Amino acid sequence: MLAIVPVNAPPAGKRRLEGLLDAVQRTELVRAMLDDVLRACRQASLIRSVMLVTPDPTLACPGCEVLLDPGNGHASALRLALRDPRAQPGAVIVMADCPLVQAETIDALADSPSSVAVCPARDGGTNALALRPTNVIEPAFGVPDGAAVVIERALAAGIEPAVLDDERLALDLDTAEDAARIIEYGAGTASQELLTRLLPVSTPVH
Repeated sequence: MLAIVPVNAPPAGKRRLEGLLDAVQRTELVRAMLDDVLRACRQASLIRSVMLVTPDPTLACPGCEVLLDPGNGHASALRLALRDPRAQPGAVIVMADCPLVQAETIDALADSPSSVAVCPARDGGTNALALRPTNVIEPAFGVPDGAAVVIERALAAGIEPAVLDDERLALDLDTAEDAARIIEYGAGTASQELLTRLLPVSTPVH
């Protein structure tokens, strides 16, 4: 199965962290998180190839296919990617700001008995989604309670979706508290190493 990883052009990504990191640091962070996500995708035994969907060709990396998008956000980028012939007959979408994702979780999504498998984010959004075929339902990324929207769309299509609750994949990085959690739990990741260097005094995790 193909893994699709959408990522904004840095430093446009992670603007919610402007009070915590400057533009150069946010660019470093976007790249570190992407490295962590791509590593997990490559290590997943059921992933045959990885497609990076981005408006920034400088993010291209060895072993990844690149699909350039016009930079109008993840929703339009993913519509473009899911129509690509390389995404057939199915794909797993993994958001690029989930640096704690593990290969085993990606494999679990890819191997789901349901044609729709979703991993919700801590805030109710969608952090990963497996679709077989890719047009089985329309994804819901970047919208409030996106995971619930995915579930509703699947049920409306007569599909019982698989919901994978994985605390590591559920953690995306949008706030200082998220950064603190990645520092605490992200041993061995490029993101933890970078954040530990940039934020030696982490925000307490509640």
